[in-house]
Amino acid sequence: MLTICSCNDEGKTVVCWGDSLTAPWNRPSLTRGYLPSMMNGTDYPYYLQDMLGDDYDVVNAAVSGENTLTIMGRQGAYPMLLAHDVTIPRSNKKKFKTFIGNNDSPAFISAYNGLPLTPFIQASWEPGSSAFVNPCVINGREYMISAEATYWPEDYEHKVLYNYYIEPMERVMHTDTLRAGSVVETLAMRKLRGKHVNVFLMGGNGGFKNAQELISQYDRMIAYSQSNRYIVMSFHMPLGAITTNKRLTEMEDSFQTHYGKHYINLRQYMVAHGMTEAGIEPKTADRDSIAHGSIPPSLLRDGKHFKGRVNKVMARLVYQKMRELGY
Repeated sequence: MLTICSCNDEGKTVVCWGDSLTAPWNRPSLTRGYLPSMMNGTDYPYYLQDMLGDDYDVVNAAVSGENTLTIMGRQGAYPMLLAHDVTIPRSNKKKFKTFIGNNDSPAFISAYNGLPLTPFIQASWEPGSSAFVNPCVINGREYMISAEATYWPEDYEHKVLYNYYIEPMERVMHTDTLRAGSVVETLAMRKLRGKHVNVFLMGGNGGFKNAQELISQYDRMIAYSQSNRYIVMSFHMPLGAITTNKRLTEMEDSFQTHYGKHYINLRQYMVAHGMTEAGIEPKTADRDSIAHGSIPPSLLRDGKHFKGRVNKVMARLVYQKMRELGY
């Protein structure tokens, strides 16, 4: 798994923010939901690391299934807040877990709009995972937040039940109450700011009402990152609030106008060049999709996510943009 290795003290860390289009590929587990697996190394940050070489440290800070609100909460642009008071009881044990929320009683809300957040449901919560939440700091004290999740298929989609727990890193000598609205200062907020380059790709799981709101969320993340070196990508098919190719094109045009040379139109590139660069022979369905400006189905492994060799094309696209921008 890619980690937050700080072997480059000269500022050559590249942080990739996003959801399942960026995250380490996951494998299902009946006992613990979805866990990150880097055994095959087929996410685009993995390939990007290989292209950039040892002078760079590529950090995959993406988690599958997360909407823009949760990604912003982990990154810190609009932090996660405790949704309700949490009592941490006095204990003679160094560590103990306290239940803090589930599907019916949210543990966290967004500082952006007060809606519930669900960090790392489809990723490991341990330190060093792609979520970069733990250890977190609340009111000056370090905690570990963990989740238990159960998945099952229903009505052609995955359903999930989850529980969140909080665990102090040190023994609690006196019962303490963490008040609703307290900021959850994630590991990313403390360790991933001011890095050399940030690459952003999110939105496929919602969290915004329209393209302009998504742009404003990106702007906030860019400003919070404390780096003026950034690349923004748009997702590649109608999803969430962007329901048609027409609206997707309008969103892409808005991104191009707003971000200019910092922007990558992922759909446009994959439609025009994806099949050739991935070395995939087009079928009739692929040619029909290309004619309509849609992602060729042969580039996708499940109707939404790119195949491994296509992620390599995506990494090359980011690499070329970094070279173009002088990063």
